Amino acid sequence: MNLPKLIAWTLRKLTAELSWLSLLLFFTTYITAVWVLLWLSGEHELIQPGKYLYYTMVVISTVGFGDMSPVTPRGQLVVALFQIPFGLLIFGALIGKISQSVAIIARKGMNGKKDFSMYKDHILIFGWRGQRTKHIIDLILADKKRYNRKIILCVEKEMVHPFPHIIEVEFAQLDTFSDEAELARIAITTASSIIIDGDNDDFTMSMSLGASLLAGKDTHISAYFHNESKAKLLKSHCPNVECASSRRAEILVRSMQSPGASLVHEKLFSTLEDATLYSLTLDNIPEGISVGDIFQPLRQKHDITLMAVADDEMGDNFKLNPSMDIKLLKGQILHYLAPERIRESEINWGELLN
Repeated sequence: MNLPKLIAWTLRKLTAELSWLSLLLFFTTYITAVWVLLWLSGEHELIQPGKYLYYTMVVISTVGFGDMSPVTPRGQLVVALFQIPFGLLIFGALIGKISQSVAIIARKGMNGKKDFSMYKDHILIFGWRGQRTKHIIDLILADKKRYNRKIILCVEKEMVHPFPHIIEVEFAQLDTFSDEAELARIAITTASSIIIDGDNDDFTMSMSLGASLLAGKDTHISAYFHNESKAKLLKSHCPNVECASSRRAEILVRSMQSPGASLVHEKLFSTLEDATLYSLTLDNIPEGISVGDIFQPLRQKHDITLMAVADDEMGDNFKLNPSMDIKLLKGQILHYLAPERIRESEINWGELLN
């Protein structure tokens, strides 16, 4: 085996078999030994604490600025026969170890094995539906005033990260959605929102039941069903899950009765263009204010069209196109149509009502 092959083989062995602790111990022993040998050689300029570390890194990285070098014959022998050869091995092993660690992290991210247990206030999407899932993500990201939450796409299928180019989207491949350890890896208890969109209603039902039990009390869970009866069944058992189901029949009939209704329906729920539906929680609204008091001012000052009012996020006491004399209370949810999301903190109620 010639010298280049021997060096390459040694570097691979060091990279693959040495732990970070072992590599640190080797490096510490190396710089200590070199310092002692240079001291014994009379290289008093090189062994000064601040200069020594700088000089050592310049030598072992092969940069060789030339501003510092041994001046005694024995010091030159130490550098030529010990410091440079062993320094190159250790430096090469360090670079290889860093590259290996980066590659492992990248592979974990691509293969869905990354640990997200420290995440908080993130969005979980359960289920892979190809282009439909991509469209869901596009709609989430199209909300330019959304909170900067990470999105984790969670699947059971053997696949690689389908959206590595979208930095807001992480990927988790779970062995099973019923494994509590796997669900802890994606931090289900600290997620802000969960979207469940399975291949079939049985998957959606089982995952919704599990998410309902494990998710935090403030986590909003949305589940899509093909069959409306399944949605009603889940709603009866898990009131904290907001269920949606296909309304194709209703849309077809409405389009027949009122041509263009399907287009209105599509535009209302799309964040990709024009105005769309949003909601906000009335945390700071003054007491005694009615729908009629804010309807026109919201339209004039914020380009908001008030659509509905509900007592909470689950839609209790939901009123579409509410009467102008309905009193608004703190904690209620205001559903509105607007070109972009408006947060309540952007609304000065005192100024609005004057």
